[in-house]
Amino acid sequence: MKAVEIFMIRKSFGRNSSEAIRKEAEEMINEKHYQGYRLISVDFDVADKAGYIYAFIAMKRPNTY
Repeated sequence: MKAVEIFMIRKSFGRNSSEAIRKEAEEMINEKHYQGYRLISVDFDVADKAGYIYAFIAMKRPNTY
């Protein structure tokens, strides 16, 4: 079983997209936290040519060392 999971959220880049992806990432982190996951890191990246903004979230699975 994997000890760490990495989740990705992708949004089209546009008006208020950075706020929308931040809110979605925050909600997912809170949901996973209540399931027993622990947050390791969060990284946001913009792919200018593709027109997307990404959130990469690394979390430690419950009951793993």
